[in-house]
Amino acid sequence: MRFLSALINDIRYQIRYGFYFLYAFISAVYIAVLFVCPDKYKRIAASIIILTDPSMLGMFFIGGIWLLEKREGLHEFWGISPLRPLEYILSKAVSLSIISTLSATLIHILGFQETKNYMLLSVSVFIGSMIFTIIGLIMTSYANSVNQYMLIVTPPAILLTIPSILTAFGISYPFFDVLPGTALWRMIACSLDISDKPSIWLWIVLALWLGMILYLANKRIPAAMRVEGGERV
Repeated sequence: MRFLSALINDIRYQIRYGFYFLYAFISAVYIAVLFVCPDKYKRIAASIIILTDPSMLGMFFIGGIWLLEKREGLHEFWGISPLRPLEYILSKAVSLSIISTLSATLIHILGFQETKNYMLLSVSVFIGSMIFTIIGLIMTSYANSVNQYMLIVTPPAILLTIPSILTAFGISYPFFDVLPGTALWRMIACSLDISDKPSIWLWIVLALWLGMILYLANKRIPAAMRVEGGERV
């Protein structure tokens, strides 16, 4: 019940600050780009767009959300909040992943009416977006400003995207496939009929990353809250 209340509040916050409107507009721009993209490159372009923008939006938005909460002193009330750290983390990750999934699915449906593997795309983007958002949450807990956050989060963002983009263009090494960005790109590629049915290994990679990142965030976020005055009583 606490988690649902936190999730609803986060979704309302994101609606009020225009997150949904912004990504409806951005999705429309991407769909327009895909309509004029040559058929030969359309699916590869769509797979890279979905991976690098809708799937990763949470990694960048979470920095602004955390720093705004910090500036408004909300973290100082952590000590009296009934919300548990894991519920706080999941609420942020799930709410932002809903936007990612809606945007990616919209691009998929309107850009490729002839393909039907919407479920694979939606589930994989949702899980991948949760991983990226939680990585961003951990990173932003070390930042004191937006500029500092952008410096901190850029290396992991590059590490997550470059191997997957190289893979999309046929340059691949075995260790790329243990990275969540590459695993997610392969899922997206399957949903767009670029490649065959995804192996169980890709699901295992995403599940392991989600579990590991959740564990690390559950250790880091309460410690960061305590530093900001939110000591539990």
